[in-house]
Amino acid sequence: MRSAVVTGAGSGIGAATTVRLDRDGWRVFAGVHDQHDAEVLDRQTSDRTTVVRLDVTSAASIKEFAGQVDLALGSEGLHALVDNAGKGFPGPLETLPIENLREQFEVNVIGQVAVTQQFLPMLRRVDGSRVVLVGSVGGLVAVGFAGAYHASKYALEAIADAWRQELAPEGVQVVIVEPGPLATPIWSKAAKTLDSLPPNDRYRERVDALRERLSRMGKESAGVDQGVERIVEAVTVARPRTRYTSGAAATVVPKVRRLVPDRLFDRIAQRVTTPGK
Repeated sequence: MRSAVVTGAGSGIGAATTVRLDRDGWRVFAGVHDQHDAEVLDRQTSDRTTVVRLDVTSAASIKEFAGQVDLALGSEGLHALVDNAGKGFPGPLETLPIENLREQFEVNVIGQVAVTQQFLPMLRRVDGSRVVLVGSVGGLVAVGFAGAYHASKYALEAIADAWRQELAPEGVQVVIVEPGPLATPIWSKAAKTLDSLPPNDRYRERVDALRERLSRMGKESAGVDQGVERIVEAVTVARPRTRYTSGAAATVVPKVRRLVPDRLFDRIAQRVTTPGK
């Protein structure tokens, strides 16, 4: 039986990927941060899936999770690791608390690396195993008031490139999936994060416009199935592509961005946080 570890499995694309792999007959170990989400996911999956509490910012939590998986798999090894855990801290970089910036990188970048380091010995036991990093179109194109999030996803692009080259000689394939906007709880969580920012009259109107935009994105974005399909392909095909985009925005916007002069793109992007737009 093929096996996979999925982090950030409590909601959104991580939960949907876990359910899909479970239904496809995989043995899944799902890392979930919140107890309530863990209970919901446990009800949605079969006994092939083990749901475990995981904090990717805690070395002890990661080590304990990896130990449980290693004990369960034994000499069989791990077929796939889906590094999906992530969050977003929107807001003006000038007023964004530095602790938020640190947490942004701890979850989206350092956590991904720390988890992968722990599972590489298990992945090496399976010929053709793979690491799937869940990035974003936000790692290819950046706009204002999401600088921390974009920086973390740009960093993940570099990590994917470096690790692909480092692990290729051992037969561990590294893939990055770059979804466009998807209808997941990240939008509502990001909108709530804006409410916790220090008040600042200089940015107030644009932050209010961004909050409205985030709320609309949660309702108007494509379903998570697009991203799930790309992840499933990345872990199942014999020779996966190095990158998978998901959705028209992830495919078209980066190509257009390369053709548009910086200042013209800036004017277009600023419409996102312009009141009334």
